[in-house]
Amino acid sequence: MIILRFLLKLILLIVLIGLRKGLGSSSLEDLIQNSVVFNPLLGFLIFLTSINIVVRFCQFIYRKRKKYGHRYSDNVIIGLQNIYYVLTVVGIVFMVLGFFGLEPRVLLTSISIVAAAIAIISKEQVTDIICGINISFSRELAIGDYVRVGDQKGTVIDINIHKIVLRNHNDDIIFISNTKAYYSDIVNFTQRDIKKYYLDFGVSTSINVSKANLQECCFRILENYADDLEKDTELFKIISIEKDEIRYRLQFTLKQVSLLIEQEIKSRVLEEIHQLIQSRR
Repeated sequence: MIILRFLLKLILLIVLIGLRKGLGSSSLEDLIQNSVVFNPLLGFLIFLTSINIVVRFCQFIYRKRKKYGHRYSDNVIIGLQNIYYVLTVVGIVFMVLGFFGLEPRVLLTSISIVAAAIAIISKEQVTDIICGINISFSRELAIGDYVRVGDQKGTVIDINIHKIVLRNHNDDIIFISNTKAYYSDIVNFTQRDIKKYYLDFGVSTSINVSKANLQECCFRILENYADDLEKDTELFKIISIEKDEIRYRLQFTLKQVSLLIEQEIKSRVLEEIHQLIQSRR
């Protein structure tokens, strides 16, 4: 099916090129070349079909070399798709200029000041696109990774030319501009194999509860997740002692990165600690 699509696109490209050349008729060729509608329209269709074939072919070869399915998508696939979108927009602009009988090369050289003003006005959009393409081809982020971008945490569900889309543990969809993501601190919990988690909490010094009591309480919850935890990675310690409060830290390491299990463990531990504290009041 994929090869058939390539062949159909190649046939379409040949037909479009032949049509623009007048299909062997000099009178038809002159008519098309002098038309302010058909000439730029055919030029755009030829350009669009050509880049579509090139991008799809590159994606096809990449998937074959990596032995991925034809629906598989990663940063390289998305990056090529983003380049395709950018080139399509450029082609549309040139086509519209052609409709007004304007030669793009002449126009661009004669309105350098206007072009500079437009570039300044659209600086943020252009920066977003450049950062989006850069992120797409980088190894810092990939679809399905669990990451923290700035102060936002979630699973990457899309990377487009303008924004990165995350889904957090509440199933909220978070949109982050590519520029903000590019210049923010990014922690990739999936690719960097960061599976160590911490739970910090404080207990008032007025509560009659010992470190051993709290540790027993925490470890009792962790025993229920033995299949999900790396063996002998549990750690409970005091991290600070203040005037009215003692700060504790529970540390554990999961075998696989899982936001759901992490939140579940932390929630159950805090509930158990709350019940323990209430019983000591």
